[in-house]
Amino acid sequence: MNSQNIIDLKKDILLSLSKRQIKNAIELILKLAVNVQNWQISEKLNELDSNYKYMLHYLFEGVEDQQRDSVYNNLLRTLYEITDDVTNELLKAQSSNLFFERQRIADLKQRISLDNLHSQLRNNSDSALDVLLEEGEAAKIRQRDLAVQKERIETELFNSTFISARASDSDYNSSVNMIDSIDISSRSKSLFVSAITLNILHCFDAKKTQILIYASKSNDLLVRSRALVGLVIVMQMYDNRWHLYPELCNMLDTLKEDPSFKRSVVNIVIQLIRSRETEKITKKLTEEIIPEMMRFNNLAGKKLNIEELMGGDADFMEKNPEWKKEFDESGLADKLQEYSNLQMEGADVFHSTFSNLKNFSFFAEMSNWFLPFDTSYSELRSIFPETNKNNILNTAIVDSHHMCDSDKYSFAFSLLQIPTAQREMIMNRMSAESEEIKKLRNDSKDINPNIEEEILTNQYIQNLYRFFKLYSSRSNFFDIFRLRLNFYDKKSIAPIISDSTDMHKIARFFFDKNNFKEATDVYSRLVEDNLNDSDIWQKVGYCYQMLDRHEMALDAYHKADDLSPNNPWLVRRLAQLYRSLKMPDKSLEYYKKALLLTPDNLNIELNIGHCYLELKEYEKALNSYFKVEVLDSENGKALRPIAWTAFLLHRYDLSRNYYKQILANKPTVHDYLNAGHADLCLGEIKDAINHYKEAVMSEQSFDSFRHLFITDIEYLNERGIDSEMYPFILDQLQYITD
Repeated sequence: MNSQNIIDLKKDILLSLSKRQIKNAIELILKLAVNVQNWQISEKLNELDSNYKYMLHYLFEGVEDQQRDSVYNNLLRTLYEITDDVTNELLKAQSSNLFFERQRIADLKQRISLDNLHSQLRNNSDSALDVLLEEGEAAKIRQRDLAVQKERIETELFNSTFISARASDSDYNSSVNMIDSIDISSRSKSLFVSAITLNILHCFDAKKTQILIYASKSNDLLVRSRALVGLVIVMQMYDNRWHLYPELCNMLDTLKEDPSFKRSVVNIVIQLIRSRETEKITKKLTEEIIPEMMRFNNLAGKKLNIEELMGGDADFMEKNPEWKKEFDESGLADKLQEYSNLQMEGADVFHSTFSNLKNFSFFAEMSNWFLPFDTSYSELRSIFPETNKNNILNTAIVDSHHMCDSDKYSFAFSLLQIPTAQREMIMNRMSAESEEIKKLRNDSKDINPNIEEEILTNQYIQNLYRFFKLYSSRSNFFDIFRLRLNFYDKKSIAPIISDSTDMHKIARFFFDKNNFKEATDVYSRLVEDNLNDSDIWQKVGYCYQMLDRHEMALDAYHKADDLSPNNPWLVRRLAQLYRSLKMPDKSLEYYKKALLLTPDNLNIELNIGHCYLELKEYEKALNSYFKVEVLDSENGKALRPIAWTAFLLHRYDLSRNYYKQILANKPTVHDYLNAGHADLCLGEIKDAINHYKEAVMSEQSFDSFRHLFITDIEYLNERGIDSEMYPFILDQLQYITD
């Protein structure tokens, strides 16, 4: 049985367990377990099978058993764990996955216990404190050596934790001691928490999940934020197992009593939702904003540059107002404002910038993708001297709220490649910004006392995003950012975020980001408890409309309309939906109502004309279009409807005159085609052929034109055109356009 066969069989087992098909699951696990040649596993499975049969027997005999649910959950729990353990044992022997390769390598060495690594880190910390009291070049060399030693121990800690086996009570106690230790740095603890998270994501482990829960109560903000993010992702990934572990449920119930925990989970859920926008933001930056900035800089030449424009020079407008006008008209100002808004709300705007700066040898080591940024890192000491903790780089990089740890390391290593003189110039240019960063940070704390935790959790999610999207061996990991965003369906998470205020917050975020499927799911839950809230019904309707579920949208809009009648926006939506559903009579009714609520609204008048047109009340349609033209002659919205409606009314001269106006300003293939129809009906066959020729050239395909022409034949037949002319017209056009 090869690796793929093992993985496929495991998927079948997990599917059976999720469907509670226990008999089938046991048979499949036995089929898998045969390959490990461990009689104890087979014996355990046979025992579980017998127990399950007895349980079923007593159930159908009508025997009352208060322990039945507990027995059944323990059965499921054990089957899940056996499946994981047997699969891991088989894959360890042959899989090329990074996890199992590292396990095989570790088996060839003497394993170092967590307590031993804890002791090494503590000794390193003590030595580092001692050497701080020393001076001179020898002390600097010793400091660097200790920094390198600490990095080696941390890497060992991360790697050994990442590939560790199922945790025991002893492992749990050692982990708690590590987290509580005052002698271990926040950096080391955070790496440890990240390694535990990755281990659980590879294979569920209740004891290690308890460690995450414990760490999520830590007084160390960095450790707590990482543990909370890891916990939410674990609950999201293993929701169907959560209820099988009472110890986890009890610990979580205790945490839920703390309002700050619930607030943190809601914040992390929103940040995980926001992370799905990263690719869209990256595409927008690389395809729109950055090219536009480059184009504008080239266009402006020596007249101005982006730095002057955005630098807030008080005399800028005095230099030349035309330059500012050029900047505004370019559309770049709006794009930069959009970028700034994304940055302020915590969106991942730097992924595109730093994705190409992950080739430093630093990122070859897996643990470094999770290393909190630290100026004492051995390779960075030259640009972050111990003697100047308040230098510009410290403020600009270390204190940056917008760059995650991974990007900070990318930036720092990039600076190391730059000659010292140029590096100094960059630092000087950053000095003004660094002061602004300090001010913004202090202002943010005044507005939101929880801002530091929110920043750390957001930065950690960005670290995770870069690891799962950019790490050279990322194919060895399941991408957690492919998990569905249905947190509200997760039995473990839903009770934490079920508060109406929190659900509104999550729904609004989905809605604002145009995630209409998820927004609909949340709003549908909210509406169950808020049946008389017109605003929610409106948003439910809008989501359904955006998902092209028009019947459901119509129902929601009508409920909203009953609660909040004469709402102009709502009435227009109802009119639009009826028109989409090919019900022009109902659509017309609501558009007329909308016009009473917002008189002289040209778009509504235009749509009234469209409804009359669909109802074949052409004179009324034409009157509506003429009204639009009179009120807004410069816009030209009514030209095409007037031209076509006039044609349908056999008023070909009028139609032809309007098509002349239309053809003078960016005509479409349909404009040329319809102008040709008007000419044909007037007997102007030569003009008709010329317009049809333009239509063919516009479409750049005679076959496409032929299809459009044939589609319109019914209109021409109704207007008395001899059907024998059509083949001649098409052949002539083919001759002159070949």
